[in-house]
Amino acid sequence: MNRRSGLTVWEIVLFTVFLAIAGGASVFFFFLNSEDVQYAQRKYELVQHINTVLDAICLEISNSAQFEHPFNGSSRECFFRAAVDAGTLLPDASREGFSFVDNNLVYVSRSGDSTSSLRRLGSFENPLVSNCREGKFTRISSDLLEIRFVAHASGFMKGSREFVRLINLRNR
Repeated sequence: MNRRSGLTVWEIVLFTVFLAIAGGASVFFFFLNSEDVQYAQRKYELVQHINTVLDAICLEISNSAQFEHPFNGSSRECFFRAAVDAGTLLPDASREGFSFVDNNLVYVSRSGDSTSSLRRLGSFENPLVSNCREGKFTRISSDLLEIRFVAHASGFMKGSREFVRLINLRNR
């Protein structure tokens, strides 16, 4: 039997392929740990949080038994009465709502004698959205409401993003 010493062409090719894969993986993981990717991830998480909050707000307003404010035009506040029981459309005595106060969007509950802005909306605590400007609720028609604001995240050097939602008032 004739044995050769040294490397064959296939071994060199296989070694080169594995070396390229290892080099590509290290560059990829270096890219994932870069500051730009972490910045983009934080910004994505902020936008995702705001969209989740807006979904909860839209659901609360659209399912309200009685919508009260704004009746016409635009306002920095929105108030409604939720249903007493889930199966009825009888309005509750307390008014709930949302307000743009001090560059924050907060959930507010008002009973006959007091106002509380410290309540929670589901799993969200006040302020629901921080650092938001130009916030307003606009009554477009008898059964359509628009919420619009510009969110500027603290800690982000550039850019702000405008959020707009149309809410169909189902029980109107």
